Amino acid sequence: MAGSTWSARVRIGSEVHDITVVGQTEREARSAAGRVGALISIKRVKQSAFNMGMSRNERFVFLMRMSTMISSRFPISEALRLMISSFGGKIREAARKALPLVEKGVPLGEALAQDPKNFPGSVGLLIKTGSASGNTAKALKDAAEFERLIGEASKGAVMSILRSFAYMFMALALLLVNQYKVVPDMFNSEIMKMAKNADFSFWKNIGLYFIWVQSVVLLILTFLVVLATIGRRIAPDKVDAFIIKLPVMSDLVISQDNFIGLYRMSLLVEAGVSMNETLNSCYESTRPGALREDFKRAYMAIKRGENWAKNMKTLHPTDRAALTLMPDNDELAKNLGLIADQSKALYLERLKIISPILDVISAIMMSAAGFIILIVTTIPQLQLVSEIMG
Repeated sequence: MAGSTWSARVRIGSEVHDITVVGQTEREARSAAGRVGALISIKRVKQSAFNMGMSRNERFVFLMRMSTMISSRFPISEALRLMISSFGGKIREAARKALPLVEKGVPLGEALAQDPKNFPGSVGLLIKTGSASGNTAKALKDAAEFERLIGEASKGAVMSILRSFAYMFMALALLLVNQYKVVPDMFNSEIMKMAKNADFSFWKNIGLYFIWVQSVVLLILTFLVVLATIGRRIAPDKVDAFIIKLPVMSDLVISQDNFIGLYRMSLLVEAGVSMNETLNSCYESTRPGALREDFKRAYMAIKRGENWAKNMKTLHPTDRAALTLMPDNDELAKNLGLIADQSKALYLERLKIISPILDVISAIMMSAAGFIILIVTTIPQLQLVSEIMG
């Protein structure tokens, strides 16, 4: 069982230092602090259950600083203690959470992966996967780079998508207000009733057609978003099988999983793990979905003596063909790494595409709403004037 972190003040020679120690009980913590210097005071560090975790920038700083220290042969536990004493806020809290686990013998990669608030999703998985290969410093640096590239791109895309959806809903709301408030009030006015022979039925109903069109577009787009988020959690296998059939969306949703999975696979192959064990390990550690099913089929194929690469359906046919012709493990590991980087690049590229597409759709919907409101409130009045004057 992992211990708790304690903040202790100790005297070392003529100087007083604040240090962090680990202990399951206060007695253990006092003993640990006593080995450093003369104990003055000690208290347990309280950790809030409502902590939202580090921001992307804070996580990048944490990973890069830890990577630099570990690559310099700095002991991991001492590196964490230095992070605690050198930083404040959430960076300090993240180091404090990891320290008890590391002190108990848990590898740093696993310790950080067990803190999803500070190292969520793919970032924690990358650290754990890379650390398992034996190069913790490189794993932390790669995770920091992943966070910088993917995190910043995703944040920009998410903000753009939210803005586009806001404009789409605004356009629909304008049409609804116009159709069910402005139009009835206008045509029921005494002035419009003066045009007894004019037929206004077309102008009364034209807004309904555009409301239906915009509602259908919004429903389809909302359905796709829910499918890629909530749907993949509820029924990942079925949802991924459907998403793969959608050109741009398949690249956007599946490519990030492919990057993590193939990166892990390349590290295992490079470390000399047999292909049978590699595929089984990738299958067990990949989240449910299309890629996990690929690893399962590939594992079963290699047990039957067949080529495993032909069963990786989430990969492009050219990538599958390349993997079937690798002469040795070194070349295979290198090629898997290249395909993983290609998946990451594809994900970033699709993020750049999806935002402009939604921007165009939202602009069209806003323009259509403005045009409908203009003609519905203008042309009937021109008809009224024409009838009165004529």
